[in-house]
Amino acid sequence: MHITLRQLEIFLGIYDQKSLSKAAAKLCVTTSAASQSLKELERILGTELFERKSNGLFPTDAASALLPLATLVVTKASEIEDIFAAREKGLAGKLIIGANRACGIYILSRRLPEFKRRYPTVDPILLIEDNEIVEAGVLANRMDIGFISRPPVDPSLTFFPCFRDDFVLIASPKSPYISVEATTEDFCLATWIMDQEATVSDAAKRWLLAQGITVSNILTMNTMGAIKRAVQTGLGLAVMPLLSVSEEIRRGDLVELRKEVNPDHKKESSRCIYAIYKQEHLPALRELFFKECNISPLSTL
Repeated sequence: MHITLRQLEIFLGIYDQKSLSKAAAKLCVTTSAASQSLKELERILGTELFERKSNGLFPTDAASALLPLATLVVTKASEIEDIFAAREKGLAGKLIIGANRACGIYILSRRLPEFKRRYPTVDPILLIEDNEIVEAGVLANRMDIGFISRPPVDPSLTFFPCFRDDFVLIASPKSPYISVEATTEDFCLATWIMDQEATVSDAAKRWLLAQGITVSNILTMNTMGAIKRAVQTGLGLAVMPLLSVSEEIRRGDLVELRKEVNPDHKKESSRCIYAIYKQEHLPALRELFFKECNISPLSTL
């Protein structure tokens, strides 16, 4: 006769409770059934697993040797049940997520590993693309969920703002703009490092214009990393999403300048990341992803 999963569960219960009756109650079986199961397991293994004493059952060396193996088997059996239960509920398979760079690199890439660990039946795939490509991907079902820096253009998509990502003006810690009281004119004459992605650079220019700064000297680069390195070395100033530079500001590699925003242009200066999706597409898996990755509508904009 082979060892059964139930015998191992009862063994683990007795090991934990040090009592046959308490283990039986916890596992919802009768004490006699638990006792019979333990005796049968000991017979199969050819050894005694517990010493019966007046104050309880105490594991033998054989029980201590069996413990990690029994725990592994019971845990794996539970995982198998969870996997197939998840499939039955539609909580399995590929989940293709499209996101702009700030959200994809600085938020989702840090949350997805834990989501994958907790839900091994789900295979999340993160694609970093521009806003337009992400929206088109969600519309065509090439992407299941999207994250972009504006509301979607297509009215058939459901969306909500989920992350604040206001722009910040950054400089090198050695920048002369830190040591002097720079005027608006000084900022207008500065060299600005801009993103080659038009939607990002246009939004940055609008942010600067809201503070009365008109940009004329521009140096364009194609990645956020390149822009940050250029600013750190003193090549110029930049306006970047806070998500992308918060770590560098915290470490002191970059410095945030001119934090105030013209109150007459406050709306133009605020930025959000929006989650977009088709309401009827993968609802169970989508809601699980939102819940486990702590993605929900912002209470205020």
